[in-house]
Amino acid sequence: MWKTPLTVTAALLVSSAAGCTSNTDTANPPATATQAETTSSAPAANSKEALEVRARELDRLVDDGNAEAAYRFYSQRCKNIIGGLDTYKVLLEQSRQGRNPQFGGVTVKVNGSSAQVVTVDNDPNAPADSMQPRTWTFIDDTWQFDNC
Repeated sequence: MWKTPLTVTAALLVSSAAGCTSNTDTANPPATATQAETTSSAPAANSKEALEVRARELDRLVDDGNAEAAYRFYSQRCKNIIGGLDTYKVLLEQSRQGRNPQFGGVTVKVNGSSAQVVTVDNDPNAPADSMQPRTWTFIDDTWQFDNC
């Protein structure tokens, strides 16, 4: 049975590649190990960190009632079970009634292409199952909510 992801957190998956530079100018020899450039990059798409971000973004979209954007985070399997965006909009509206979500944190445990996400919602009106782990699956190079 499909469960409303009120306490599932998500955030946009940021993907970028760290650039590499090549220095062929003889006047400026290549950097030594102690002079190496520091590069930063987003976490790997299938990483725990990427899922934490994505889960937090889904949580924000659900909290804001943005059904259309939140629905994009769901696996195709869940979309088939839910029955479409219009049904999801109704379910999301119902699940948000009387709620004042208060994000308190997220814990992610990744096991290959599957993960369990637990979020803390400090809202006293959070559903009884809000602290239950939610399944996410890495499909088509992105984490997708798959707890249906």
